[in-house]
Amino acid sequence: MRVSFYIKLFLAFIVFAILLLGFSSFAFNNFYEFHNQKKDKENIVNILNYQENSFKSYVRFFDEKLFLLNQKNFLQIEDKEKSLELFKKILFNNENILEFKVISLDAQEIIKVTKDLGNIKIVPEEKLQNIYSNSYYKNIRTLKEEEIWHDNSNLEKPTIINFILREKNYFLILKVDFSSFFTDIYKNFDKKTLVISDNNIVVNSDDKNFDSFKKDDISLTNQFISKKIYLNENKYFIFITNIEEEVNNNYLQEYYKSIIIIGLGLSIILSLLFSKPIAKLNKIIEDENKDLDLSIKKNFIELNENQKVIDKHIMFIRMSKNNIILEASSAFCYFLGFSKGELIGHDYKMLIHKDTKKMEYIKLWKFVKKGKSYVGEIKGIKKDGESFWVDLFVEPNFDNLKQIVGYTIITYDTTYKKKIEELYKNMNNQVEQYNAIFENVNSGIALIDLEGNFKKINSTFSKFLKYNNEELLGMKCIDIVPENSKKLLSKILKEAREIETISNIEKIFVKKYGTLIHLELSLSLLSDKKHFVFVVNSLEDKRKLQELNQNLELRINQEVEKSIQKDKIHQQEQIKNAKLTSIGSLAAGIAHEINTPLTYIKGNLELMGYDILDLPQSEIQERMKHDSEKIKEGINRIANIVESMREMSQSSKEIKEETNIYATLITSLTMAYNRSRQVSKIYLNGKLFDMDSINKNEYIYLCKVQKQRMEQVWIIVINNALDELIKIDNYEDRILNINIFEDNNEIIIKFKDTAGGINKEIISDIFEPFISSKLHSGMGVGLNIAKKIVDEQDGKIRAYNEDSGAVFEIRLQKCEEE
Repeated sequence: MRVSFYIKLFLAFIVFAILLLGFSSFAFNNFYEFHNQKKDKENIVNILNYQENSFKSYVRFFDEKLFLLNQKNFLQIEDKEKSLELFKKILFNNENILEFKVISLDAQEIIKVTKDLGNIKIVPEEKLQNIYSNSYYKNIRTLKEEEIWHDNSNLEKPTIINFILREKNYFLILKVDFSSFFTDIYKNFDKKTLVISDNNIVVNSDDKNFDSFKKDDISLTNQFISKKIYLNENKYFIFITNIEEEVNNNYLQEYYKSIIIIGLGLSIILSLLFSKPIAKLNKIIEDENKDLDLSIKKNFIELNENQKVIDKHIMFIRMSKNNIILEASSAFCYFLGFSKGELIGHDYKMLIHKDTKKMEYIKLWKFVKKGKSYVGEIKGIKKDGESFWVDLFVEPNFDNLKQIVGYTIITYDTTYKKKIEELYKNMNNQVEQYNAIFENVNSGIALIDLEGNFKKINSTFSKFLKYNNEELLGMKCIDIVPENSKKLLSKILKEAREIETISNIEKIFVKKYGTLIHLELSLSLLSDKKHFVFVVNSLEDKRKLQELNQNLELRINQEVEKSIQKDKIHQQEQIKNAKLTSIGSLAAGIAHEINTPLTYIKGNLELMGYDILDLPQSEIQERMKHDSEKIKEGINRIANIVESMREMSQSSKEIKEETNIYATLITSLTMAYNRSRQVSKIYLNGKLFDMDSINKNEYIYLCKVQKQRMEQVWIIVINNALDELIKIDNYEDRILNINIFEDNNEIIIKFKDTAGGINKEIISDIFEPFISSKLHSGMGVGLNIAKKIVDEQDGKIRAYNEDSGAVFEIRLQKCEEE
């Protein structure tokens, strides 16, 4: 049967009360006994001090009698009766004086007075003796004049004390019995005092063991208190008093009995009062503990579930103090492409990209080794060699002594964020390039809306019409033409909305102060269908040329015809440039519009990959994983094409800058890939070009050139090679080898095909305009343009035949190392 907590508590209170009562009684009894004993000892010490003073006073009393007698010159009294009367009056009036005598310096008795049964008499001369043999005589011989010596060397009766006074020619000796004095000490005080001399008890007592009391002048033990009282240097008496226990045992027994009864009663009452509420409180605490245990178990289960979720979705690693990986989450392992076994036990530096700046790395660890948390970003590398960016939070781990024992790193993938930032940076650069071109071209360019309102004007446009920008921005395009041309211009704007482009219309415009100017007008509708590019060019040079041609028409018909042909080509190039400008804007817009859903698709594909991994192992899961990898490859191919479109759509910078020539080749091959894969195999530095394995930084060959201009050269050469290779029937015989290498501070790019080579009749003039081997297409100006561009970059281009194909070799100056 289980005993209730209430009964246990009640019994515990009773036992505790009994123990407390017993301890209190024991402590009180000891204190009471100690206090009484202390008071008793103090009383005895006071008595002994008083007895000592009394003894010394009594001794001084007899010393004074000797001095008084000596002053009476009793030796000069010849009458014995008178001498006897003097002795009785001064000495023997005290019953304790037993004898008086005068001794010469040679120890012979001169006078001796005795007291026998109350009778005082002078001893006759014939009975006087020599006391030389007495023990005390040895001590008195050395006394000085009027010096007193006390002696109790009588072994038979040590209570007898001899008082010896030295005079010039004799000694005065007084024998006194102190028995009555010692008897009074024993009887007249509350405490019985024993007097001992040389281990002989003066007053009778049952206790004979007093040896231990001779060591000190005063001695205290649990039974006795003793004190030495000296007669001289060697003679003394010991006063001993017994310490008695005077506790009233009956009174204490009754007192203890009352205390125990009252204490037990109070203990029972207090136990009854406190046990029940404490038992209730204990019941409440037990219930709360049960609820707490259930809550802890529930929280523990939730914590385990949360840890699984964190391991699955949060990228983190835990490292030792020596940067050895101790733990890695499943999400981080999946992100990196490693298994946990491949990471745990290895140095975390295997995950850091070589491009990471050393100073940033040192700053990170210098910070966390001080015990502080660090927030930053870092570039790393996956198992497959792909680089990535992560935001990271580094937290030091401490032991009980506040010493760093390791680190926990939590990361968040920001790779796509970095790519988007780079894309925006490139777009901003492109905008800056467009603005630079917009402001510096020789044509007057304006942006107008569909109603003809000016929205943006370059400085050349303002210069033609003598208006400033602010004035033109408040006007319409029909405001700068004569009244009779406004309807025509409105009609042209209307037609331009439908056909999108109108080029090279000669119009008369009105300058600010009313003068007229002839300008050539071109209109191009932008991709947003809300704005026109309004372009005007000066006709002064054209007018002069027309006048010159009219004057020389008869004499130089051949040159005029050639000039007309060049002029037509120039016009076609202008139209082509306008179209390319529109296509460039359209391509940039398309690239931007494709990138947004492409990023969304890539993000969802990655999440879908996690979900596929969570599926049970099955054939369906494997097919889904295979299909997702194919989708990922397709998305990467789209991303590469869009990136190349974006780069090719950028306006060419007029300034030369440090450029990786290998990267420009990759861009050009990407743009030509859709055609080239159907026409011929292309090898770049001996490696088959594939859109799925592009790395623009695989080779670094730096030259100071105009990037877009050089990409235009590559496109021209590649397209010419493809045009020739397509004429070969067997696809396997169609090969274009592109090699780039360095030779004597020059970067050399070779394009070599297997199309049979260049016709010997035109190979020497291949870079002249209108020279072409194509029968049905081409004007023969592509290679001429390519040569001009290469010449502008301070390079060289040449063509020759080698083996069974044509070779185009371009040499560019390598950038000087700083």
